[in-house]
Amino acid sequence: MLDPIRKLLTEAGRAKQTRAFWQAATDILSEWAGGARVELTYKGLTESGSVEAGPPGKQGEPYLTDYHDAEGRHVSARFQGLPSGFPGDALRSGIEIATHLAVMVARRSGLERERRLGTFLVELSRWLLAAPERELLLRYTLQSVTSLVEAQGAYVALRGSDPDSLRVAATVGQCAEFDGARIMINASVNGRVVRTGEPFLTDDILSEEGAQQSLSPSGTARAAMIAPLRTSSGVVGTVGVVRYQRSGADQSLPFALMELQYLTAVAAYIAGGLELSEAVSGARAAAERAHAMVDGSPLPMALVDREGRVQQLNQAGCRLLGIPSEGQALGTHLEALGLSPSEISLHLVLARPRPGEPWHGRVLVTQPSGDRRICDCTVTGLSGVGPDSLLVALYDRTDELRAQRELIAREKLATVGEIASGVAHEVNNPLAAIRMEAELLGRASKDPETSTTAATITREVDRAARIVRSLLRLARRADTTPTRVQMNDLVHDVAEIRRRVLRAESVEFRTTLDQSAPAVLGLGQELQQVVINLVTNAEYVVRGRHPAIIQLRTQAREGWVRFTVDDSGPGVPRDIRGRIFDPFFTTKSPDEGTGLGLAICQRVVTEVGGKIWIEDSQLGGARFVVELPAAPEHVEVTSIG
Repeated sequence: MLDPIRKLLTEAGRAKQTRAFWQAATDILSEWAGGARVELTYKGLTESGSVEAGPPGKQGEPYLTDYHDAEGRHVSARFQGLPSGFPGDALRSGIEIATHLAVMVARRSGLERERRLGTFLVELSRWLLAAPERELLLRYTLQSVTSLVEAQGAYVALRGSDPDSLRVAATVGQCAEFDGARIMINASVNGRVVRTGEPFLTDDILSEEGAQQSLSPSGTARAAMIAPLRTSSGVVGTVGVVRYQRSGADQSLPFALMELQYLTAVAAYIAGGLELSEAVSGARAAAERAHAMVDGSPLPMALVDREGRVQQLNQAGCRLLGIPSEGQALGTHLEALGLSPSEISLHLVLARPRPGEPWHGRVLVTQPSGDRRICDCTVTGLSGVGPDSLLVALYDRTDELRAQRELIAREKLATVGEIASGVAHEVNNPLAAIRMEAELLGRASKDPETSTTAATITREVDRAARIVRSLLRLARRADTTPTRVQMNDLVHDVAEIRRRVLRAESVEFRTTLDQSAPAVLGLGQELQQVVINLVTNAEYVVRGRHPAIIQLRTQAREGWVRFTVDDSGPGVPRDIRGRIFDPFFTTKSPDEGTGLGLAICQRVVTEVGGKIWIEDSQLGGARFVVELPAAPEHVEVTSIG
């Protein structure tokens, strides 16, 4: 008797499930009874079943025995082919001992299952908080619950756009054959669970009323338990766990009520995870839409904290700040990105705004290339994002201000031209009278000295007349259609006007004109302005220097006309040469220059297909080089005179 008991104790220590223990116990009883055929049926508090051992067809008188306790457990056994004289009381004692051991196995198994369930639910809760994406949630949960109840497959079916059906949304294990299947709510086991909201347990899912045989093409799905997924909006689907018929076995192991309770608990977590996933997905979609709207806005915008560190920057903001991507700006202070307000510190600007009380002002943005942009700025406190979040919106007004100043400069030039034209016409009349009187005096006088004086007067009057004609050409109304323009004439007229003025300031004016230089195509008034701007810049830098020299030169090149302005000034430092053509960049004081002259020159030259650059001059200062394409021969030449 001791040997069978030791074996039962050993198997009880090994067994993880009650059924596995009863199968081992039946084998031990059969061996102990001399290889008799044993058919045993057990019924516990949470599970029941039948097991067999020994070869079938044993001959002899059958022996029946059973055992039951006060709590309702009942075990019955039928022995066939017992050896003669084998004690029946010993068999009954063995079954009683096996029953007590089965209770221990069941309790230990229940405790282990509850421990695993608790661990699983804790991990599931962490997973829901860490990664609430629906697909990951369902796959992780199904794999875990399948392992927990030792099943071969699991699935989740959810309501979709069709209110009359469910769609299998996720599967693991052998339930992959369910993947994507459509299940009708009014004619299926899963539909029954959805309609009633009650869990369901079966030993053979395919034999149930309303079972869809097509769900299991293998035809081996057997024991199943299905629980509803109940959210705040109602039952949204089902979760099912399936055990499949094993090869060579008549049936699969049925699920116990305790396992259905475990699945119901897991289903509640899955339903909560689905709601969380839906909420997170909705919030994420809303955030992505908001980010896309901000990022697609043509208005530069940045979200910053109260210290001025960037939390978000749209593409227009990246372009304005001269950086390739938002990632380069995140966590960086606005001042480090080149933004500085006018007449107030950035710290005070960021401290002022409150929700509904934005700050408005003007700021300067200095890009990494050195280009500077003038912007209107609005800083607004955002109540919905956090008390320390500010929205900085910028409006780049650089081009607008440039256009305004250029328009003002043109208007001034036009006004000066009108005045100069009027003055020139008024001067022409007395010059003509003086010349006539000088000619009459020279003819009437017999005194050689008087005749010489009269000739000198006539010559100087002619010189003055030429200057007036040059002034009239400079003051003529602007062209509206590009025509062929002789650069030699433009340079000659400007030189004629400025040479005598600068002579009084001891400035030497040199002019070398290549008479073979062809005409260029452009607007005469704008090309005049290029020559005037370059000459006046040279005048500014040579005044007060010794020697003070300005040299103008034209030169014919193959298909091009080159115009250069050299000066003997201090030159342009190399570290700012890349910025001298930027609008509003100037080394002069605010009363002496606007910083638009060279920017206008570059625009005019570029518009006619030319190039302008700066290099060192042999005179010691700077040389500005302008190259313009020669005009086609069929275009009419602008009249200069």
